[in-house]
Amino acid sequence: MSDTLKNYITAISAALFLVVAGSGLAMFFGIGEDLVKELHEWLAVIFIVAIGLHIVRNWGGMKTYFRRGTIIAPVAVAAVVAAAFVVPAALSGRENPMPVLFQSLEKAKLEDLARVLELPADSVADILEQKGFVVLSTDLSVSEIAADSGRPPMAALMTIVEAKRE
Repeated sequence: MSDTLKNYITAISAALFLVVAGSGLAMFFGIGEDLVKELHEWLAVIFIVAIGLHIVRNWGGMKTYFRRGTIIAPVAVAAVVAAAFVVPAALSGRENPMPVLFQSLEKAKLEDLARVLELPADSVADILEQKGFVVLSTDLSVSEIAADSGRPPMAALMTIVEAKRE
């Protein structure tokens, strides 16, 4: 490992942690998921590499964690929490239904989506137009409106849902 990398690997790991954590929280709270998902995934891979290099760089300290056994509880807790999410999903044999649901919402005509959300179609069109979307007709799908506006369909959906919450 080069001296430059040795000198910066902790700082690189910390910076990647901040970005991956921030984008993960954004996705968790449904804020700009369409904007940060790919960033989150790629930087998470780079973060894993950086953490691996950080562990190699600080192996002397890591040996202390193993020798004292202080690493056992955190690793066990993380494994149990991960298993609580992964195992039931794996055993059910079912995939996450959310992508299918969102694809259906994106393909829905604006007037149909408005009806599901119990909003007047014209007010949904107005909401989108106020946020810069081009709505030529409420007979168009959310995907078509987003494409006409040069924006991702999820941005249109989130705009509508946010307005519904208000």
